[in-house]
Amino acid sequence: MTAGGTRGEIVIGQRLGILLNEWDPTGGLDAKAVRAAAEKESSAHGPMVGRIAGLSLSHGLTIETTLDPALQPFLHDHQIDGTPVLPGVMGIEAFAEAAQWMLPGWHVAALEDVNFLAPIKFYRSEPRTLTIQAVFHPENDEVVADCRLLGRRQLPNQVEPQVTTHFSARVRLAKQAPETLTGPAPGGPLGSITEAADIYRIFFHGPAYQVLEQAWREGDRIIGRFAENLPSHHYPSDEPLLMAPRLIELCFQTAGLWEISVQGHLGLPQHVQQVCLRRSPEAVAGGLYAVVTPHPEKGSFDAEVVDASGIQYVQLTGYRTIALPNSVDTEPLKALQAVAA
Repeated sequence: MTAGGTRGEIVIGQRLGILLNEWDPTGGLDAKAVRAAAEKESSAHGPMVGRIAGLSLSHGLTIETTLDPALQPFLHDHQIDGTPVLPGVMGIEAFAEAAQWMLPGWHVAALEDVNFLAPIKFYRSEPRTLTIQAVFHPENDEVVADCRLLGRRQLPNQVEPQVTTHFSARVRLAKQAPETLTGPAPGGPLGSITEAADIYRIFFHGPAYQVLEQAWREGDRIIGRFAENLPSHHYPSDEPLLMAPRLIELCFQTAGLWEISVQGHLGLPQHVQQVCLRRSPEAVAGGLYAVVTPHPEKGSFDAEVVDASGIQYVQLTGYRTIALPNSVDTEPLKALQAVAA
């Protein structure tokens, strides 16, 4: 400014800092072209990717998705005190879908530092529009997306809607698919078995999320067998899923059995250090099992989903919950306490 050949008067148009603002509402993204491509390949994305709203430096990729509890089984069958609540595993799915939308030839290596900050409730079972934001940056040979899931509510006597960050996470994308791992196969039940009929007398989940068929104790671990022939999870049912959310839910609910039988309370997901889908469940031959190891000294769980031969499908570390305030009915609890006996 002082040494160049154009020294002299500098004019700042309108207000200082205008260059920091986006000049285009969508960040220059051709929203009509994106919508046309999405309609042409509607089966190429999952249920959590709705309208591509923008692409900017400040907020990254912005997606707006409207969900209706009357249409989506993952909402209708996930109600707490009569109010549909978005499952935490569908927040994980939303971030994976949003991240891969930008790099369709890449693979979701893992989700890290997953935080469930506030429940997403669908009041009066009405549809609600959620916003997914993903800011991308390179990290060595991978790409990382910092993601947020936002909700907006118009409260009485308020001019502006209340904006809440409900979930956040970091999605790690890689050119290669995650490595398939094989470990010890889970043993069969040697003692007491808890059946689904007892589990879902306490758990609030409806048919689409009644993922536990049986559970039992194996040393210092809890084993949960995945239920077969579950009803449809989402609509349209042919839309693909990237993170096998019901397998992650299997880990969550199996950990919940330990909490309810040892600590006497139900817990909702609060944090996951890392979760990785290593193998598609479509490739499984036989049953699937969640093997969950509690770490009482850390207040967390590690888990994996494996088949009968020990091939790993899901790996989950550092899972923590927050206790629901409601007390648990003691009669069904007697059956669940046998799991941790």
